[in-house]
Amino acid sequence: MAGIGFELKKLLKNDSWLGLLKTYAYAGALSSGPWVLSIVGVLFVSIIGVIINPLANHWINELLVSITWLMSFSLVLSSVFQLVFIRFMADQIYLKNNAVVLPNFISLLALCTIVSGFIGLFLWLVFFRELDFIYTLLMFLNFIVLCNVWLVVIFVAGMKRYHAILSVFFIAYLSIVLLSLLLNSLGIKALLFSFLLGHVILFLSLFVMILQEFEAKNLFQFELFQRKNVFLILIPIGVLFNLGVWVDKWVFWFAPSTSDSVNGVLRASIVYDMPIFLAYISIIPGMASLLLRIETDFVDKYKSYYAAVNGSATLTEIKSLRDDMIQSIYHAYLEIIKIQGVTLILFILVANGLFKWLDLSPLYLHIFYIDLLSTAILVLFLATLNLFFYFNLLKQAFWLTLSLFILNTLFSVMSIFLGPAFYGYGFSLAVIISSILGMYILSEKINRLEYITFMLQR
Repeated sequence: MAGIGFELKKLLKNDSWLGLLKTYAYAGALSSGPWVLSIVGVLFVSIIGVIINPLANHWINELLVSITWLMSFSLVLSSVFQLVFIRFMADQIYLKNNAVVLPNFISLLALCTIVSGFIGLFLWLVFFRELDFIYTLLMFLNFIVLCNVWLVVIFVAGMKRYHAILSVFFIAYLSIVLLSLLLNSLGIKALLFSFLLGHVILFLSLFVMILQEFEAKNLFQFELFQRKNVFLILIPIGVLFNLGVWVDKWVFWFAPSTSDSVNGVLRASIVYDMPIFLAYISIIPGMASLLLRIETDFVDKYKSYYAAVNGSATLTEIKSLRDDMIQSIYHAYLEIIKIQGVTLILFILVANGLFKWLDLSPLYLHIFYIDLLSTAILVLFLATLNLFFYFNLLKQAFWLTLSLFILNTLFSVMSIFLGPAFYGYGFSLAVIISSILGMYILSEKINRLEYITFMLQR
């Protein structure tokens, strides 16, 4: 992420309120990525679509559910590859082997396409074969494209061309919205086609940027798949994190008391889905703060500390630099808490009006409030996990993501048995406990950083 860190520093030099707002807007869009932006876009399509054509309400509902399932399972599948490739890419750039990055990435995209294609085909033949052929084909193609989109997005996230990246995001999602509104009367298949076309535009545009940024002598190379270049523990970390974030939704989708069948295959939970996805929109300011503070202030202190370790600095100087790094972490957490706290209060204040505007039952408000707290704490969890990666605490990251997955599963199942008054508390408790656990482990490791740095190296 060094590339975008440098660019954000330049923006932060603008002391005006407009400059600061612009910086946070860029950071929020880049850090949130297509996942949150897709939620915003689809909700916008749904609202405007129903206003234009009230008879489209059934199609819109099925569209929301279909896209949510696509997002869910494509994120989980692509997480098998994401962190492994990020680590490989970072190592090769550090070793000045930039020429191997692009061919290995193309090989990874080919593998992801094949794997997602086989899984999508299996699901089609086993579960979706009784549904409309065109609908199933569009679901199949969307699934493959989304799996590849997530990989391309993590690749470009650290590139310096943030203006172009954000422009591509804007054009892709604007095309989805405009096409969906134009084809609204043609039903869910037209809407899924709009979603597919928008993400194809996003994928191809970002891939062209990657081709412009990296050179390659070969089309395919396979160093990424060599055992010496693969940190296997990163695979379960990536998968467990995404499972941990999505498992509460799955529990509510498959529990008969909290869900309904939408098209005979897919299920949705009216009581749970909309509050949680509205709450996810609130994390954009916190994610912007996370990106800004970690990739600017913390990274500077981090580099200074390890430069001193690798140089000829005295132990006193190293300890002083460690203290500076700890302060940068403390300030990063504090700013995330402040910004996400203010965002939480603002969303609570507008909650009643928002629910009336969206024609949602006020009975769901208490779940929305809980989900707002959960997603706010999730930003702290992400910050902690990010810092684990910086300090190479991979075993700790594994146990942390595993705890999120297990706790969210257990508490979400318990909340369903306990009744509607407890809906949402499962995800909230899981995130809170995991975040506190992660920050405690991080604190313990940082307090012993000199010992870990000098005495535990192999």
